[in-house]
Amino acid sequence: MEKSQADALAVLLTNSHAENFKLINSQPELKRYGMFKAASVKIAKGDLSFYDGHPATLKILIKSFMLNPSQQKETPYMIVDIDDRCGWIKLMRFVGNKHAELNTETVCILLSEDRTVTNSFGFRYEHPERFEGNKHGFFHIQPIVRDSSAVDLPGRSPWLPDNFPTFYMFATCAFELALYTIHSLAGWEPLSQLQVRSRDSNGVLKHLVRVGDSSRLPYPFNS
Repeated sequence: MEKSQADALAVLLTNSHAENFKLINSQPELKRYGMFKAASVKIAKGDLSFYDGHPATLKILIKSFMLNPSQQKETPYMIVDIDDRCGWIKLMRFVGNKHAELNTETVCILLSEDRTVTNSFGFRYEHPERFEGNKHGFFHIQPIVRDSSAVDLPGRSPWLPDNFPTFYMFATCAFELALYTIHSLAGWEPLSQLQVRSRDSNGVLKHLVRVGDSSRLPYPFNS
């Protein structure tokens, strides 16, 4: 990933996390999600948590990881969005695969008022896999029932598969994979802000911020 792209994504994701973290701390109907703060989860000896440290540290951490993905390592989960209607929180993190390529994982969680996990689901966004047959030898998205740290998604539906469906991504690099991840959780608006601020001419970014009649324009991305 280019340094300028990592810079832009780090700013976007850090600001988004900080804003949503503030909402969880300040809004009574969202305070129950504080049980997933890293410090709270550590005390409770739990597993799944989101980052609760200083935003500046998070920015440095994820930028460094984007530029140099660590094999079989990951960043903390960040809060990318909170659903206004039903109260879902939407988490995302970067994951390094065994080829030191940058993938992402997402987890969405819904809590009841008594802090019981009502439901959760997640997806992994991956570079082309390298095994015989090339069955998933393309940028793709698949559901998960546990993340790459072997943490089971709390409250997930027991029937949910984790090997299909497989959604094709029109991506060619880690930056574009990250764009798809953010778009799927938070919509086109944050990507539009990213495009304006960074003045990035990436074709996938141009396409993902199209809405209305312009969203019907065909590929290629550079049109």
